[in-house]
Amino acid sequence: MQEAIYEGKNVTLSVLLDEKREIRELKKSSAKGAFSCPYCNETLIIRAGSDRVHHFSHKQSKSCELSIESDKYEEQIKRESKQHSVIKNFIHDELKMQQKLNTELEVEYGFVAKATEKWRYYPDIIVKNVDKEIAITVLTNVTQNRDEKLANQIIKRNTYFKEKGLIPIWFIEKTEQSIDLGRHVIHLWKAELNLAMKTPEDLMWETLLNETARDQSLFELFDYHHQNTPNLYKVRSLYYIQSKEDSIQFSVRRFIEDEQKSPFRAFALNGGYEISLSTALLTTQTLQLSDPKIEMQLRNSFLQELQQKKNEHMAKQKEIEDANRIELLNKGYNSSKRQISSKNLLLKSHFRTTILEYIKTYSSRLMNADDVAEYLVLNGASNECYNTGRYKIYSDVCACLDQLAEENIIELSSTVGQRDRTYVVKTI
Repeated sequence: MQEAIYEGKNVTLSVLLDEKREIRELKKSSAKGAFSCPYCNETLIIRAGSDRVHHFSHKQSKSCELSIESDKYEEQIKRESKQHSVIKNFIHDELKMQQKLNTELEVEYGFVAKATEKWRYYPDIIVKNVDKEIAITVLTNVTQNRDEKLANQIIKRNTYFKEKGLIPIWFIEKTEQSIDLGRHVIHLWKAELNLAMKTPEDLMWETLLNETARDQSLFELFDYHHQNTPNLYKVRSLYYIQSKEDSIQFSVRRFIEDEQKSPFRAFALNGGYEISLSTALLTTQTLQLSDPKIEMQLRNSFLQELQQKKNEHMAKQKEIEDANRIELLNKGYNSSKRQISSKNLLLKSHFRTTILEYIKTYSSRLMNADDVAEYLVLNGASNECYNTGRYKIYSDVCACLDQLAEENIIELSSTVGQRDRTYVVKTI
């Protein structure tokens, strides 16, 4: 094991060596009983050899139960950075302060709380509150060459904690964060994506987005680069953490799920916000992990921005439609073409071919069914109209356009307003 009690304080062997204490000198101190086990209080000695790194050992070579589980936990976290222990201890101390005020709250390091059960994996800290247990784990030192293996380890550990009846909560070192607010994108490691949580605040965001952005693609409105538009927006959150000189700061990041394969990315809802340790770790049935007032302000701000984007989109779409109509009129078709005799009438069976020709020469990405119907009439289709002024061929035009949409040539973009079927030209 690597930890011991020395002169009334918990120390690790690496810290003592960092203080320029020679291993020979430390071994002499241990022989004189200077070190004791932090779990059973028995005397520890320092062993050093070619097969194992320097370590503390119980004097009779029979380790106590807690020290064995401590070694297992230390092996589990050996990949973490030095900041891991600093952050973990800050969180532990903050929760211990809450424990003094809440008699139903129990806070302990994971391997200490579950040592007798000899778990396969241990979270850094376990918080028990009435009938719920929370597993808190801090993740540091993620790099590209470690990400794939780490992601698989996280899935196993996360699943294991859930099987044991715990609620897993992960905090990620803030140095891993990568966000481009101008493009509303957050870039992710696979490990980060696997750690993203679904909290009550995320569910509130989901309800808001799926109610207010049903008619138009949120990704399109915000010009967010994406492959597919989801039927329902799914919101998740990540919690980044950093240690400062004498405190710990949390950053909340919420996003809409998008790319589920490398390179992993998602739609960042906003710039997030920082909250203090005491606010984030406020414990009711689970950890609060948010500031409700700030969350409400962010949702209101997003609604305002969303409405502005919708207004801009509608204005741009009207501008495009007007330009397309002018383009049709400028082609030089005159009213005589509307008086088509039955001999040269453009038949319904030829609509598809004519529409495809129209798309090839079309100068914009957006078009609507009314303009397509106008084009067909100008090219010989029936000009009969309903009392509303809409051509009677309109339903046949929409059926043909829907078929092209199924073939991925165009995509239905909007069904709002009188000119209620607008399409995006994708490819031809």
